[in-house]
Amino acid sequence: MQQLICNRKTAEAANDHFESEVHGFLRNWISQQESETLLRFDQSIDEYLSNNALRDFFLHSGYPLTQLLQHSPIASHLGRGANEVYFDPTSGDPLFAPAEQRIYNLAHRIDMERMHIPFRSVQPAKQTEAGDTAEVATYPAGSEQIRYNSGNHFTSRPANGHVFNENSKRCIVKAAGNLNVVFERGFLEDRLHDIKQRMLNLHEAGAQGYQYFVICSRHSPKEGHFGASLVIMDPSNPYFPVRVFVCDTLLKELPHHPRWWNHFLSEYANVFGDAIGEVIEDLSHPLQKVNVKGDHPYRHDWDCPYYVTSMTGALADIVLKNPDLVLNGSIREVHHAMKIFMCDYYEADQTIKDREEIKCINRLKRWNSGSEAIRDLLADVTNESSYQV
Repeated sequence: MQQLICNRKTAEAANDHFESEVHGFLRNWISQQESETLLRFDQSIDEYLSNNALRDFFLHSGYPLTQLLQHSPIASHLGRGANEVYFDPTSGDPLFAPAEQRIYNLAHRIDMERMHIPFRSVQPAKQTEAGDTAEVATYPAGSEQIRYNSGNHFTSRPANGHVFNENSKRCIVKAAGNLNVVFERGFLEDRLHDIKQRMLNLHEAGAQGYQYFVICSRHSPKEGHFGASLVIMDPSNPYFPVRVFVCDTLLKELPHHPRWWNHFLSEYANVFGDAIGEVIEDLSHPLQKVNVKGDHPYRHDWDCPYYVTSMTGALADIVLKNPDLVLNGSIREVHHAMKIFMCDYYEADQTIKDREEIKCINRLKRWNSGSEAIRDLLADVTNESSYQV
């Protein structure tokens, strides 16, 4: 895992250079589009650049972020690696140049999911008119106590969508033969109904051989928490699984189950009947325990999709490499086998990594999620160019 080692002085120098590049870009835009500088009023050019020029550019340009990415120095900075970013040691937030933070915030405000860069902006209600991140004291009434929670810091529906797409692509490529990786939007019960219908079709076609379904989904509309499952089905009996494993990230000491356990049971029971409760086995991992009392609540929302993706990938890898283990192995054996494939969160001796190291790993994953969104936009810009971030 790439280490985050950039010092503040180096990052500030890069940010200063980026600020100059953006100001130069905007000066050129102003000289060509003076009729669209509606927010300039009686400001000098320098005052306008400091206050409203970038906002005007976003308001009056088609696909402004795409246009910015056509300027190589700007694209290079926005798409830089995490080792070139300084992260605040307390909050974990990246240090941005003022213009860079405005770009992310203004792109967020334009309500176009493809322009939203995950984990690099705040919601519009938390922004100034110019696109800066507002002081907490200026937040809308009633939100002062919430401050930076999952609803108003970096996470949002577009960000979650980007991350879901990214994680889904990494997992579904593992599907092969009788291994099916189900990583789709929606909820667990929907996916289980799909599996049951597929097994009914296979049964009618006379298919033979076990089918393995690795599922990553939210639990339900009521409880949006992510979870992973492995469902083993035999086409000769499409109405009831051979074996079921479920994975949460809030494992408690057995025989106590994670807090979402009842949701797993109810969603499976709605599809396969109450008897399924005797079959479901708990493969949960204590990954959320790295978030201790006093942590900001948004960290759970930030980290949960990555934890569950790691568990989903591990289950798929085990099926591919040792299907007999998930058929006949003990719950402890399967649990230990998962750790081998979850090297982002477990050491080689299967002990969970240090809390600070896991926080660093997740911070890097969040940064790379944003970088992937930028690269997707850049691919459109540089379709016929040799320039790459």
